[in-house]
Amino acid sequence: MRAFFENVDLRAASAISDVSRRMFDLRERRKRLLADTGCSDSDEVLAAVREGRLPEHPGYDAWLAVCLLGDREHALHATLQWRCLIANGGKRLPPPRSGLAALAYTIRPALPSLFTGGMRLHPDGISFSGESGIQVLVRVLTPQAWSFEWHWAGEPWRLDTAPVAHPGVDSVAHVHRPDGAVVASPITLPLMGETPTVVLAFLEALARSPTLGLG
Repeated sequence: MRAFFENVDLRAASAISDVSRRMFDLRERRKRLLADTGCSDSDEVLAAVREGRLPEHPGYDAWLAVCLLGDREHALHATLQWRCLIANGGKRLPPPRSGLAALAYTIRPALPSLFTGGMRLHPDGISFSGESGIQVLVRVLTPQAWSFEWHWAGEPWRLDTAPVAHPGVDSVAHVHRPDGAVVASPITLPLMGETPTVVLAFLEALARSPTLGLG
């Protein structure tokens, strides 16, 4: 290891050290999340939510976060390898991106004007701040597995695809209203499409109505 760093300039060595530290932090955060749920892995968390052994929320959000943190850790591992390659004179290829980072990069040019200046990437989600005061947190794995949480006028709302049945709700996507009621999603999202399309369709609907027409 000492021989490796003898040929690496200070800036590159610092960057490699930073990536290693972030990988460790993500791994420990993921362990804490799993410990909080009492589950050993993400599959067990989702099964517990589906079977009612964990509450839908925050259980489903914990499952999404565990998966997203794992994806981010894998991306950082690839970044570490990339930085080591560059430090040793390798070809300067574009740095790797996690799924969330790639999603943020893809949707940024097409964001509704309400959210263009307020997007922020997190290890387990993407947040958006609207000029109207609306605050949004998006956790998404696939076009069929996601949770969109937002606060408007001091009240919490959530639209998600958690595999939990609710009386009178026959759609996969459902809304948790501030009063505790759960209703079918009033908007149609392209669940069989691409992930960026789903996220943009939701943000566009939210820009039109911060309560999705349910307020």
